[in-house]
Amino acid sequence: METPLELLQALRAGPEPLVLLHGRVIDGLGSEPLDDGFVVCRGGRIESVGSMSAYRRPTEATSIELDVGGRTLLPGLIDCHAHLVYDGFTTLDALDRCSVETATINALLNAGRVLRAGYTTIRDVGTVANAAVAVRDAIDAGKVPGPRIVASGQIISPTGGLGDTLPPSWERVAGGLGVIVDGAADVLKVVRRQIRAGVDNVKLAASGVEVGPYAYTWMTTMREDEITTAVHEAHRWGRTTAVHCQSYDAVKYALRAGSDTIEHATRLDDEGIALFQRGDSVLVPTMCTLFSVLELGETLNLKPKQREEMAVNEPLWLKSVADAYAAGVPIAAGGDLGNRYPHGTNAREIRHLVRAGLSPMDAIRAATGVAARALRREHLVGALEAGRRADVIVVDGDPLADVTVLEDHARMALVIKDGRLVSGARYEAAFRG
Repeated sequence: METPLELLQALRAGPEPLVLLHGRVIDGLGSEPLDDGFVVCRGGRIESVGSMSAYRRPTEATSIELDVGGRTLLPGLIDCHAHLVYDGFTTLDALDRCSVETATINALLNAGRVLRAGYTTIRDVGTVANAAVAVRDAIDAGKVPGPRIVASGQIISPTGGLGDTLPPSWERVAGGLGVIVDGAADVLKVVRRQIRAGVDNVKLAASGVEVGPYAYTWMTTMREDEITTAVHEAHRWGRTTAVHCQSYDAVKYALRAGSDTIEHATRLDDEGIALFQRGDSVLVPTMCTLFSVLELGETLNLKPKQREEMAVNEPLWLKSVADAYAAGVPIAAGGDLGNRYPHGTNAREIRHLVRAGLSPMDAIRAATGVAARALRREHLVGALEAGRRADVIVVDGDPLADVTVLEDHARMALVIKDGRLVSGARYEAAFRG
């Protein structure tokens, strides 16, 4: 693939149309790959995808045709479980002691790292103050580079739950990762305030968390009526919901409420799987949450509670994912990165989903087509399909043979978002030179 500086400059400007030729097309929907295919982008959207035998050259003088030389063409990747403010914090209370200003700067820098990794859309499921909305708007306005963000506010949590991290004698500040609620009336008020502040998604913490000081992951920390109130109110305003669920009952409460996604599902029994099958919710298992603690717990000197809980949770979590997959539950990728695995290594989640039993194709779908469904944006992103946003990555290698090629930034040749070249190894090498 010849990409001289002049061509890259033209691609960065967003030619009309942009045509990618002679690529191995993986569409993100599970179709058989096209071994010699093309993708036409126009007006920030994908206009057509097909086999080279059916290709007809556009007549516009402004069009650019780029021969990718057999490299793999994929939709821009999607991470459904991000926290851009995470930046090496080994405890949640350390994040709560971080200033809003520093957390927002961290989020801006991490957004750029995620984009360079080939992720053109993410859902931020918990932030400090309202940082995710601010970063989303800055990216949308073209002020800073980054992925398209589906933004949540602070994590809605009960007293003693995930978002309650400080010693009881300390006074909480307004800007931390969690906002504390007790009772359905509290929940309703916070959901409405977050909607007024511009969130796209509402995040709840319905169970304990291994890194939290007060509740264990097997504990259900929110009542069913509290969860139902939040989900129904968010949906009434056209927002989506994500619920942190590591206990059996938390999963069931959130599914009965109709939450769009269930995060983690560390403990999932037959009743929970049946509820998944009867509803429209998507599982986001966040395998990186598990494996990062198992692999790095000693190196990072993580707290004993966190390491011991993960050792207990490992067989339960892996069984939950395997059982859900066997039952046909839709599974989307979400890395939950930043405090152990760094931002920009998001594609580790694809590898860990394969490790948990998914086929390479289904693991890729988890970060493309199924992820778009989880975000309720399947009409916009997640597939190389006419009408969706022109988010395309060009990859050296075959991720169906080895999904780890998606983790190698040197193989991420080009990253295209909305029909414009925004990153990629060849882009960066050319502009450094």
